[in-house]
Amino acid sequence: MPHPLARSLARPFARRLGIALAALALAALALPACGPAPELEVGVGEGRFNSFVDGETLDLVSGCQGSQHVWTALRTRGLDPRSMIVDLRFVRDRDSAVVSAPFLVRVTLDPNAGWDEQSGLTLVVPEPDEAIGEDLTLVVTATDRDDVSLTVERPVRIDWGAGGCR
Repeated sequence: MPHPLARSLARPFARRLGIALAALALAALALPACGPAPELEVGVGEGRFNSFVDGETLDLVSGCQGSQHVWTALRTRGLDPRSMIVDLRFVRDRDSAVVSAPFLVRVTLDPNAGWDEQSGLTLVVPEPDEAIGEDLTLVVTATDRDDVSLTVERPVRIDWGAGGCR
């Protein structure tokens, strides 16, 4: 049988230990989930994601409804792919003018080889003469359902390319 002094010391210790463990459990619940840092990559492509290098000239193609656009694509990792809000724009470097039509859509990305992807996003350029031959920045922002937002900026140029609506 334990000594009475040992029993009297064990009760407050056990109570303090229980409180400390409960506090640690609550603190662990408040921490964000550990995992890889979210990533966003921008590419081009009508039917699949294709990478490009900074400064590359992207194809501007005629659309079936009389306008012209660049087929863009994106892929993410570490973001919720469901109902993601995507904002795309071309910004002319010399004066920061936006030379593309507003593009703000909600999409669900498809899983592909460890990434979540969406291709075939049509970034319309209403006035090609304002963008062709200019240094541009393609700005892409993706915001997931948890309000985690990433932005990527890539230097590009655009020029008339083959293809488009036939």
